Amino acid sequence: MRWLWILVVLSACSAPMPPVAGGPCFGDNIGRCDPSTPRLLECVNETWTIYADCHGAKGCVLNNETADCDTTGNSIGSRCPPSSEGKVRCDPDGGVNILRCVNGTLTTIHECATPTRCGIDDGGLTCID
Repeated sequence: MRWLWILVVLSACSAPMPPVAGGPCFGDNIGRCDPSTPRLLECVNETWTIYADCHGAKGCVLNNETADCDTTGNSIGSRCPPSSEGKVRCDPDGGVNILRCVNGTLTTIHECATPTRCGIDDGGLTCID
């Protein structure tokens, strides 16, 4: 019986499981990096959910009590954070497409004809020479 008690104590003191999308968590709105892929997770209703993909050069990096997510490399199909909903950007893969965050995912809203590329002018993002 004594060994069982020691086993229970050791189990209670083990390190927490790494965050994984769909896995359990405690404390809403705590950002953590997914160890299996470059993305930022958020704890919502005690479940880790995908907040954003982090395909930029810096990826996802733990920073004290939260995490930093580099979204500069995010392209078509990448998850975008709620704060980016409706915003537009140039596709980093050559700038051929103008992308918009729609329902949490980057989608193409305009494809620039060759030889133009996505860029900024006085009116905002557009296809420029």
